[in-house]
Amino acid sequence: MLRKPNILIVDADAKVLYDCSQILTDEGYKVRIAESGEEALLIVQKGRVDIMLLDLEMPGIGGMKVLRTLRQARPEIVVIVLTRGDTVAAMVALREGAYDYISKPCTEEQLRMVVKRGIEKKILQSQVKALEKKAEVIFQEEGRGETGIHTIIDSIADGILVTDKQGKVTLNNPRAATMIGVTKGSILGQSIRDCIKNESLVELITKMLTQDVSPDSPIPEEICLIEAGGVRLRIHISPVRNKDGVFIGTVTLLHDVAHISAMDRVKSDFVAMVSHELKSPLSSTLLQISIVLDEILGELNPKQKDLLHKSKEKIKSMITLMNDLLDVCRIEEGRVIEQREPLNLPEILQRTVDLMQPQIEDKHIDLQTTAEDGIPLINGNRSGMEAMFINLVSNAVKYTPSGGQVRVTMKRERKSVQIRVSDTGIGMKDEDIARIFDKFYRVKSDETRNVTGTGLGLSIVKGVVDAHRGTINVESEVGKGTTVTVALPIE
Repeated sequence: MLRKPNILIVDADAKVLYDCSQILTDEGYKVRIAESGEEALLIVQKGRVDIMLLDLEMPGIGGMKVLRTLRQARPEIVVIVLTRGDTVAAMVALREGAYDYISKPCTEEQLRMVVKRGIEKKILQSQVKALEKKAEVIFQEEGRGETGIHTIIDSIADGILVTDKQGKVTLNNPRAATMIGVTKGSILGQSIRDCIKNESLVELITKMLTQDVSPDSPIPEEICLIEAGGVRLRIHISPVRNKDGVFIGTVTLLHDVAHISAMDRVKSDFVAMVSHELKSPLSSTLLQISIVLDEILGELNPKQKDLLHKSKEKIKSMITLMNDLLDVCRIEEGRVIEQREPLNLPEILQRTVDLMQPQIEDKHIDLQTTAEDGIPLINGNRSGMEAMFINLVSNAVKYTPSGGQVRVTMKRERKSVQIRVSDTGIGMKDEDIARIFDKFYRVKSDETRNVTGTGLGLSIVKGVVDAHRGTINVESEVGKGTTVTVALPIE
C-alpha cells in the first residue's frame, strides 16, 4: 500500500491554497503549498510528491508547462489540474497526461472525492509497476526464486493475472481465480478465453494483446468497471516488456470495489426513502392550499391569494424535485428497464405535449411536432420514456423566450428512431454543454436567473437513453437556440 501520500497544491490564489490545504490536512494527508510553477518544480526536485493539485492559470511558468515538465521528468506524480470553468484547457491538460480536473470554486466533497480517486490511481500505479518487474523476471528467468515470488503474489489482497503474448495464463494468485469465477483446479497454461467466463474482461485483455504498442510510448492502460461473478471490479491492464522493450505479455490487477458500490447504494436508498416520505405530506399540503385558493372555505383578500399562490408554486417545485430524485434513484438502481413493453413513441410524445399545453400557451410558444409514418414500436420502459420526453420538451419551453419556437421531429434512421428537439432559446456555451448531464448542474446567466428547475432533468434523460442503449447529442449556440438529438435502437 501507498505510504501516507504527499500532496502539493500549486496555485497563485492564496485563498485557494489555504482552503484546499485545510480540507486535505484535516483528512490526514501531508500537504505542501506553492504559489508559482517555479516553486512547485523546486519542491518536486527536493522531495517526494505523490499527488499535485495544479492551477493552469498561473503567471510565469504556467500550469501547462509544469505539467509537460513532470510528464518527462516525474511521470509517476498524479496531477489533478485546477481551472475556473475552462473546460477546453482542462481537456488539453488531460491529453497532456493530467489524471483529472477540478473546476474552481469546488465543494469540499468534490475536492475529497477527486483526491481520493487520485490516490487510488497512485496505488494502482505502484502495484502495477512492481508486478511488471516481477512478471518480467518470471518470463525471462523461469524457475529462479519461483517460490518466493508466488508467496508474495499469493498474499496480495487484489487479484493478479499474468498472460504471455498468446493470451495464456502464466501466473495468477488465488484471489484472481476467485474473482473471475474459477473455484477449482489450476488455470496456468490455459487460454484466457477458456478460463475467464466474463466476456468484457476477455475483450479488454485481448485488446491489450493485439494493439500495436511502441516501446518508446508511455505504458497504456485500460481501467474500467465490470461485473464478474457478482463482484464489482476495477480492472487495470498493462503490457509487460522485457529489458529490450519487446512486448512479452500482460499483467492485470483486479480490485474489488464492492464496498464502494454498497456505500453508493446506501446513499441512493436514503435519498429515495427521504424523497418518498416527503412527497406524501407535500402533496397533501398542496391539495389543502388549492382548496383554500378556490375559496371553498371562504373569501380571500388579494394579499392572501398572492401569498398562497407563491406557497403553492414553491410546494409544486419541491414535489418536482422529489419526483426527479426518485427517477434518478430508479435509473441508478437499473430499475428503469425492469419492465419493458412495446411502446408507441409518437403517442407518448403527443401525450407529453398535451400535458404541457398550459405552460406552452402561457409563454406563447409555437410548438410543432412531426412524426413520420411507420415509426416502429420500441421495446422500452414506459415511465422512463415519458420522463425523457417530458424533460426534453420542458427544457426547450423553459429556456425559450416568449413567442419563440420549439420543433420536435421523429423519424426512422436505419436501425434506430431519431428524436430531435430544437428551440430558438437562449442557447449555451461549449463549457456548459460539457456539463449539462451532471446532476444538479444548471446554466447560470442573466437569462436563466428566473428559470426554475432542479438541474436533474437532462441527467434523467441521459440515464433513460443509456439504459435503452441509445445515444444523445447536444448542439447549441448562444442566442440562437439548442438542438438535442436522441437515437433509440429499434432492436
